[in-house]
Amino acid sequence: MIKKLFLFLMALCFCLLQTGMALAGVRIVIDKSTNQLQYYKDEILQKIFPVATGKSISLTPEGNFTIVRKVVNPYYSRKGGIPGGSPLNPLGARWMGLNIGGGGLYGIHGTNNPSSIGTYASAGCIRMYNQDASWLYDHTPVGTPVEILRSSLAQVPAQPKPQPKLLPVKVLLSPYNIEVKEPAGTSRDGAPLLPLRMIFETLGYTISWSDTNHSLLVTKGTEQITVATASGQVTAGQITFSCLELKLVQGTTHAPLSFWQKTLPAWQVSWDAGQRQVTFRPKVVLKQQNLVNTAALPSVLKKFN
Repeated sequence: MIKKLFLFLMALCFCLLQTGMALAGVRIVIDKSTNQLQYYKDEILQKIFPVATGKSISLTPEGNFTIVRKVVNPYYSRKGGIPGGSPLNPLGARWMGLNIGGGGLYGIHGTNNPSSIGTYASAGCIRMYNQDASWLYDHTPVGTPVEILRSSLAQVPAQPKPQPKLLPVKVLLSPYNIEVKEPAGTSRDGAPLLPLRMIFETLGYTISWSDTNHSLLVTKGTEQITVATASGQVTAGQITFSCLELKLVQGTTHAPLSFWQKTLPAWQVSWDAGQRQVTFRPKVVLKQQNLVNTAALPSVLKKFN
């Protein structure tokens, strides 16, 4: 009898250590209105992380849930299967599955698309920057309660209505003509939103992602442009401005005409609605200076058309 009681107590202690629930006092609150994850320890708010939630109201479920499964470098079973740790894996570095769907359907996880954080972009899961997901994984035991809510109904977009397909747009990067067959949308002035990577790479800039600043870094020689895609904060040389019309479509950030006019002061950027053409023309023609990256142009055209 004593032996059975001892074994029962040992098993109970093991379960408590695995879940950590009774001792840790950890809980998570996810606000879909602000796309923020709040981490509490002993009812004290410790950290706030930016996240991405469902594309529409119904995709990310609301209510009280529990973390029942944790996986390092999770396997992605769709799209033919993508192994964990692959840069193509949309689940990123960590998976914390919720009890809805058994721990494998809805969860908090990393991402291979960091520019989507802060937006409504997922099919229902909660995305985080990989370094944030790793921290949360290490500090969140199985059994942790998770509350998903909306603090303001007005801030979450309704189910989007189908929009009419926009007509193609010509981009004249003197002397080259590029056709954007499917523009991502239009800005308030009626001009089309243009993909950052296509324009910058054609002009000879290099684009990279900074996990530290959660921003796009655009460089060419001594020039540096920083674009915080979630907040819209842009720094180009000595100027800093807010561009709230940045739009993420299929992993690519698109920007309005005003963005190009401010970040590329050496270029005159104009929009001709009648011709449906955006023109980039250097304000000063300098001899022996190649402003357009002709070597990158063929691959850019292939990628965006």
